[in-house]
Amino acid sequence: MNQIGTKKKLKHVILFASVVMATFFLMSFLAGCEQGKTVTRSDFLLDTFVSITLYGESDESLLDQPFERIEALNTTLTAFETGSDLGLIKENAGIQPVVVSKDTYRIIEKSIEYSKSSGGYFDVTIGPLVDLWGIHSPEIKEAPAREAINETKLKTDYTKIVLNPDDQSVYLTDAGMSINLGAIAKGYIADEVMQIISAEGIKHALINLGGNVMVMGGKADNSDFEIGVEDPRNPGNGYLGVLSLKDGSVVTSGDYQRYFTDAAGQKYHHILDPFTGYPSKSGLIQVTVSASKSVDADSLSTTLFLLGLDEGLKKVESLPDVEAIFITDENHIVVTSGLKDTFVFDKKNYGNTYTITVR
Repeated sequence: MNQIGTKKKLKHVILFASVVMATFFLMSFLAGCEQGKTVTRSDFLLDTFVSITLYGESDESLLDQPFERIEALNTTLTAFETGSDLGLIKENAGIQPVVVSKDTYRIIEKSIEYSKSSGGYFDVTIGPLVDLWGIHSPEIKEAPAREAINETKLKTDYTKIVLNPDDQSVYLTDAGMSINLGAIAKGYIADEVMQIISAEGIKHALINLGGNVMVMGGKADNSDFEIGVEDPRNPGNGYLGVLSLKDGSVVTSGDYQRYFTDAAGQKYHHILDPFTGYPSKSGLIQVTVSASKSVDADSLSTTLFLLGLDEGLKKVESLPDVEAIFITDENHIVVTSGLKDTFVFDKKNYGNTYTITVR
């Protein structure tokens, strides 16, 4: 969840345009889900295009509290805001613990759980590597030197996060360490916002945090929402198929979302492997995860991408209420068995490009 910084405004305008395009395609699948009343609000938050739609409602003020919550978390969880929790944790790494907000503590605590269960592939202390690579909007530049990568990689180690529940403090034991919540924050925020919406008595809703989608209650007629799974070879211009869902979250991670290309034409995407320090070479180009909680779907989409197909499938099989769609660099789609009846592949338009297997 890279936040808006003064030096990045031009890149963010470009990103905003691309996300709007992607969201247009997503919403085209969902537009018919309520023929009656709807209220919708959109904004540019969390460094992306955010929208919330409530179906069967006409009171736009119902969106005030959800958006206030997003804005508050946007400030709390950013690594770029002066005086933010993450900024203070970074400044005090190797020096002293920092007392943080309830949200910051909870999300870091949850991140450590994911790190342990993934064998370290999911690691929010990857912040120094993220900063070193500086991968945002598509551009041409050179990769960092191997020596710099190896040196910076030593600052990535989730076991060096020390939490103290008594005073709700966070401490990074080594100087130069920092936390980046880009692989989990939007999922956490989506869950928090959906709780507010549910508490307001709303029965049918859709939250889209720049591709992190969460739905509740299905359509007004009790049928499923239909969520498009993007074509990673031609992002923003088509969907490989449609995933049907009444309740839960769908999150996608892919190598086409943020990347740069060097002068020789080598592409470097933004999903960094904490063990190598380089962009992942797991053999996957996209992973879409369906889970009941968005925080799970968000963290798992990155974890499964890093694990690769075989280990990723084992991981999904070990988890309740989690399903996934893997796409390999050989254009093979692998769908876990729980999505056999809910994911419909567009064979007519993509059958000559992709092969598909249900496992």
